[in-house]
Amino acid sequence: DGYTGTIPTEFGLLTDVTILNLASNTLTGHIPSELGQMVKISYQFFLNQNEISSIPTQLGQMSAMASNFNLRSNSISSSIPTQLGQMSAMTSSFRLDSNSISSSIPTQLGQMSKLTSIFELQTNKISSSI
Repeated sequence: DGYTGTIPTEFGLLTDVTILNLASNTLTGHIPSELGQMVKISYQFFLNQNEISSIPTQLGQMSAMASNFNLRSNSISSSIPTQLGQMSAMTSSFRLDSNSISSSIPTQLGQMSKLTSIFELQTNKISSSI
């Protein structure tokens, strides 16, 4: 806790990391697309409670992600990338709630067929029905 500024693109070089937790800091800007290269992350990708504005499509490359993908309580106003549906190993806790997302919910998220608990999109400005 206590980090400020932007997320370094060089974090994408940490390709053997299995957990990334940058929650509850004062990080601003966007998530670097290079973080999509962290394909071994399987348990935790926490960037909640920051001031992140967009989600790169490349995060969908983290196909080993099985639980705890958490981008809640940011300032995300971009659309939800369809590529996030490629996280087909996801079994629990996919959270994009408490942002400013105003796009529709991509049907590709339905590819996360193993997801059995915690799929949260509430407190956004979602423009489609379920």
